[in-house]
Amino acid sequence: MSSATISDVAKKVGVSESTVSRYISGFKVRKAKAIKKAIIELDYRPNIVARNLKSGKTGIIAVIVPDIMNPFFAAIVQGAEAAAGDDYMVQLVNTGESLEREEWALRQLIGRVDGCIYVPAREDSASMRILKNHSLPVVFVDRVIGAMSRVDSVLADNYQGGALAANHLAEHGHSKIAIVTGPLTSTPGKERARGFTEALLARGISTPPGYIIESDFSELGGYQGAISLLQSKKPPTALFLANNFMTVGALKACQEKGVRIPEDLAIIGFDDLQLSELVDPPLTVIARDALMQGAHAMSTLLERVREGDQFPLQHLKVEVSLIARGSCGSTCRYSNPLLKSGLAVSQ
Repeated sequence: MSSATISDVAKKVGVSESTVSRYISGFKVRKAKAIKKAIIELDYRPNIVARNLKSGKTGIIAVIVPDIMNPFFAAIVQGAEAAAGDDYMVQLVNTGESLEREEWALRQLIGRVDGCIYVPAREDSASMRILKNHSLPVVFVDRVIGAMSRVDSVLADNYQGGALAANHLAEHGHSKIAIVTGPLTSTPGKERARGFTEALLARGISTPPGYIIESDFSELGGYQGAISLLQSKKPPTALFLANNFMTVGALKACQEKGVRIPEDLAIIGFDDLQLSELVDPPLTVIARDALMQGAHAMSTLLERVREGDQFPLQHLKVEVSLIARGSCGSTCRYSNPLLKSGLAVSQ
């Protein structure tokens, strides 16, 4: 075990012990590169327990997600861990969409962690009252809580994602375009649907109520929404699914009903899937960098932990992009012949 002390590091670099201590705590200091090099060469290992007792910090950041089986939330956790560095440990809490477990977890975490990256299962849950009554630093991911507008957040550009999907389908000649969205009380559900319908309206394409199916971001919800649309008197010729799980459900519904993609129905999903390019035909998707979203959330939270109210409020957005593949490509009988299959469209 290394016997090097913080004094040894300071002497080697030619700085004060307090400068080394501030560097270890994550602050910007002079000779930071030299301090890092000396720590490695001397194999100096800070006494985390003693440091945390002195500073009142735990060195632990909690990440609360509603469903770790969703690749998006898994990527959020991975990005957050990468940005946490060596001085913080990430504690994962998977609530399984349970509001009761979510509330229990928050009560348990207060006083035991330095901060929390939080994806509420619902934006109107009782957990919000817990946060209001405590000073736990929090960053919301993919959620904006109206009653907690002074809390930092990191979002995808959900509105732009919905608009990109609508414009792409319209440019393929579709006018009977439907959406299966998440809960319209949630930030991603509301904003993706709003971007989608407003982009169509700007093109003179109305979205009748029967073409807007509100669901729950689950595979079953996507399946049921697609079945409802496919069995309607005037089924759509194009469909936007507002998350990855619902896209899988819709694909199962199409397979069950013998609906050909894209010949009978063009499909776009929000969030790329690892198997998107292996599906026949490959899926057109609205993609975002979930790893970056998680990393931004962690970086923002650590700044809030260190600087408190001195750190300016952050409402960050991660860009989205359309990846055009075969699920609404030029082979579709409704497609615009001027568009070439496989080319991404940006508006």
